[in-house]
Amino acid sequence: MTPSRFFLSQQLIPGLINAALNGGIAWAQHAQAPAVGLWDRGAYGTDLLATGFLLPAISWLILLPLLQHQRTQGKAPSLDGLRRPRLLAWMPSSRWGGCLTIGLLGMVLLGGTAALAASLLGQPAFTGPDYAWLKAAYAAILTLTLQPTMVFAALRPAHTKGQPIRA
Repeated sequence: MTPSRFFLSQQLIPGLINAALNGGIAWAQHAQAPAVGLWDRGAYGTDLLATGFLLPAISWLILLPLLQHQRTQGKAPSLDGLRRPRLLAWMPSSRWGGCLTIGLLGMVLLGGTAALAASLLGQPAFTGPDYAWLKAAYAAILTLTLQPTMVFAALRPAHTKGQPIRA
């Protein structure tokens, strides 16, 4: 698979789906809110941290059996010639170990970074609709960033399952 095809099928399309779902949920929750604050008035800080954990963790629980089934059918994406993600060394291939690991990576690396950046920017508040757009972008970034690690871990050769892959 070419890098551009991998990006389109395994990152961009899932990222757009996650953006639409998360942006829609945020819109439904906050569309009428005059202000959503970082740690108050709707608390988007906790929302970013929770989404940082839940979105990749749930994605892993869906991707793992899906990609493993595709592999048995000979329809899994080929990873030949693609650069291994740096986070792959941290990612186990087991269902619950992978779920916990990718969730924590999303929460700490992306959720924590987003909350820290908002704190450093003076804890800006957003109108409800503006926050829905921010949440959509955040969900897309989570997917674009972590999906390659999940795909590579799910399709890791059977003889290396549970063992870190050296990049």
